[in-house]
Amino acid sequence: MNITDEQYQDLIYVAIKVTARMDYRSIRKLLSAGVISCYRDLADFKRFKDLTSVDSALISKIQSFISKEGLIRKVADGYAEIAVKNNIYTVSSLDKDYPYNFRVQSGMPQVFFARGRRELLNNMTIYGSACCVGARSASKYALYAAEKFSEELSKKKITIVSGMALGTDRSAHIGAIRNPGSTVAVLAGGCERIYPPDNRDIYEQLCTKGLILSEMPPGMQVLRQYFPSRNRLIAGLSDCCMIMEAGEISGTLHTASFAASQGKDVFVLPNSIYYDNARGGMKLLEDGASVLLSPDNVIDSIMQAILNRRLERPDLFENEKEVSPELMKNTEILRCRKKADEDPESMSDEEWKVLIRDELSSGPKDIDELCRNIALPFYRLSRLVVSMQYSGIIGDENGKYALAV
Repeated sequence: MNITDEQYQDLIYVAIKVTARMDYRSIRKLLSAGVISCYRDLADFKRFKDLTSVDSALISKIQSFISKEGLIRKVADGYAEIAVKNNIYTVSSLDKDYPYNFRVQSGMPQVFFARGRRELLNNMTIYGSACCVGARSASKYALYAAEKFSEELSKKKITIVSGMALGTDRSAHIGAIRNPGSTVAVLAGGCERIYPPDNRDIYEQLCTKGLILSEMPPGMQVLRQYFPSRNRLIAGLSDCCMIMEAGEISGTLHTASFAASQGKDVFVLPNSIYYDNARGGMKLLEDGASVLLSPDNVIDSIMQAILNRRLERPDLFENEKEVSPELMKNTEILRCRKKADEDPESMSDEEWKVLIRDELSSGPKDIDELCRNIALPFYRLSRLVVSMQYSGIIGDENGKYALAV
C-alpha cells in the first residue's frame, strides 16, 4: 500500500491540528479570505509566507504553524509509516464516499482513518446503518439479542456499527460480519490499536470482512477521554440506535444521547425493572425512546432515513440496481405516506394503491378501516378498491379486503 498525494495532505492536516493547534475557526477564516480553497491546501506552506489579507491574530497562528513545518512533516511521516504498515487509509470530506451521515452533522471529523472494506462507506448511505451498543458485562439475554438483531438487519444489507468493546459490541459484530451488510467498528485509538486485546479475533475479521474506523491518527493510544468522542461518531455514522442493555451510568447512555440529539430514533430492548444493568435503558424508555421488539422497527426507521437521502441527494442513488427490491418497496411506501400527509390532493391513484396494499399487508380490513387508516374519502377509496379487485391485486375474505398474493 502506498500513500497518495491527497492522503499525505490529509496527514499533514491532522498533524497541523495535533502539533500547531490550528482550530476549525482559523481554517474557516482562511477559506473565507480565499487564502485556501480547501483544508488540503494547508500542506502547501509556501502560500502562507508574507500573508497580509487576514487579521493579526490569525497571522500569529499561521506563523506559529509555519515555524513548525519540520515537526509537522515529521509527525505526518510517522503517521504514514504506520498507515502503510497496517493498510490504513484516510477518508476525507472531499472524498465522494465520505459518509452521508457525517456530512449532514456538525462537528464530524474532516478526516478520519480506516482499515478494511472501504465500500461499506457507500453501502451505509444506500442500504442504511444502525448502531448496536450496550453493557460490557451484559446478560446472556442481551448478548443473544444483540447478535440476533444484528444478524437479521445485516441480512438486509444494513450495516451494524459498534465500538468493538467486550460484551454487547462483540456480539453485534459477530452477528453482522458474516452477512451482506457486515459491520463497522469505531475505535478510540489508532486503527492499528487492538482494544481490548481479548477482541483480537474480531479485529482480524474486521480487517478483511468489515471496516475499522477512527478519527485518531495511526499510533494514537487508547485513552479514556477519547471514548465520548468515539461514541458520538458511532451515533453519527448510524441512521438509528439500538440499546441492548445499559446501567444508570454508562457510555451506552452517551451514545443514545448523541443519537437523540442528532434527531435519530433510539430503540431499547425491554428488560426486567429489577435488573440493575437495565435501569439506564428503562430511563431511556421513560424519556421517550421506542421499545425494540422486532427488526422491523429498526428497518422502518432506516427506510425513513434512506427516503430523506433519496429526496435530498438523488445523485447518490443513480445506480438503482444497488438498492434491493425490498428496500425500494419500503422506500416507495414511505414516500407515499409522506406525500399523503403533506399534499394529499397531488396523490395519484397508483400512489394511493401503494398505501392500500401496505395497509392490507398486515391483514384483512373492511372498507371503514381502510377509510380511517388511509384518510381517503369513501367514494374515491371504493373506486380504487374495485379497480384493484378487477386487477387481481386484492380479494374479498369474509366481508373484508385482503391481498390476493
